Amino acid sequence: MPIVSKYSKRKHDFKEDLLHYVWKFQKFDQSNLRTTEGEKIIVQKPGYHNHNAGPDFLEAVVKIGDKVWMGSVEIHIKSKDWILHKHQHDKAYNNVILHVVFEHDKEIRYSNSVPIPTLELNKRIQDPLIQKYKELMLNEEWIACAKQFHKIDNLTLISTLDKMLISRIEQKSMRLEGLFQKLNSDWDALTYATIARYFGLNVNAAGFERLIDCTGFEVILKNKHDLFKIEALLFGQSGLLENTKDEYPRKLKNEYDFLSKKYRLQRMQPYEWKFSRMRPSNFPGLRIAQLAKLIFQNQRCFSKIIETDAAVEMKKFFKIELNGYWNTHYRFDKESHLKVKKIGESTIDLLMINVIAPLLFFYGMRTNKYEIKEKAIGILRQIPKERNKVIRSWEKLGVRSMHAADTQALIYMKKEYCDQFKCLECPIGSRIVSS
Repeated sequence: MPIVSKYSKRKHDFKEDLLHYVWKFQKFDQSNLRTTEGEKIIVQKPGYHNHNAGPDFLEAVVKIGDKVWMGSVEIHIKSKDWILHKHQHDKAYNNVILHVVFEHDKEIRYSNSVPIPTLELNKRIQDPLIQKYKELMLNEEWIACAKQFHKIDNLTLISTLDKMLISRIEQKSMRLEGLFQKLNSDWDALTYATIARYFGLNVNAAGFERLIDCTGFEVILKNKHDLFKIEALLFGQSGLLENTKDEYPRKLKNEYDFLSKKYRLQRMQPYEWKFSRMRPSNFPGLRIAQLAKLIFQNQRCFSKIIETDAAVEMKKFFKIELNGYWNTHYRFDKESHLKVKKIGESTIDLLMINVIAPLLFFYGMRTNKYEIKEKAIGILRQIPKERNKVIRSWEKLGVRSMHAADTQALIYMKKEYCDQFKCLECPIGSRIVSS
């Protein structure tokens, strides 16, 4: 028996994503499907969801009348949205074989004036499904499904986190492509450059990116066997050597003056660095000194990463201790209590999560080595779980994290799905709506 709404025309106070979900999973009454022109419709294949530019679903197979068509499906709330979105001017939509709408309010035609076959879903979607969708979209909880999250079975949660983890590490890995090309496909340079970006954490990330960019890794690597020269290059390019008084930075400045002329370098300005509201251990000067020693201490760094399997061994890559001047300073010309400066364990974990794992995964993608991608994910499972506001909020919902792989998945799900209300693209939201 057909499922028909008690209203002939219901108020469409929802977004297109509901119709995308309904079409993708065929969650509508499919008995006696007809186009608005009266031709019989049989959906043989709804197509795959296109999240890029162009029609909503690609490679669909639909029998209309006595002919089977293969092509795209475009979905709108109202038929006239086709015109409002200016699809009539886009050749990418010439391959649309079916226009699926909630409400048919205007006949839409191809460029040759032939009407585009249209399916109206207004009377074919169950009221409870629409109501559940609205309950998700119109609440003010931390995440849309917070009140219903306890209904999700463990298997669905685990499979969802697996999906989110892969998406998270793929996203981070793909960001390396442009930098890799810029560095002439040099894996060691890519490793150092990526490490440098995360040495600045969120506050000085842009500063470290600029430092590496304006110095050039080809210049740094030409001097990689001389720690003093690496320090002189990086500190000189940072602009932090200007107007210093202590003997050590003045020696660095003298060396930098020679190197800057030799390589025709243009330095940064001191104001490009931030010091306020920051722990002294994260001051940019100290971090630059650590980066310089890391480059000096770890020749062929990428090969070492590839050849090492255990996270505990990879962490040794970041076991950097500064001595001499930095034992009594966190920044130039300001003396502090005597203390050996080294990279903290929590910072090393962040570097493993944000640098090493994505770098390995990217290498696996570039070389088609599945075992390397698995190794990257395995590294995340060897790193302790992250502790932040997002993870604590998930814990309040009963989600327990075992390691960084779990927390990375949860962070990605919150940012890319929950915060953007992509509930129907999330297996958890989809399960709640369809239950």
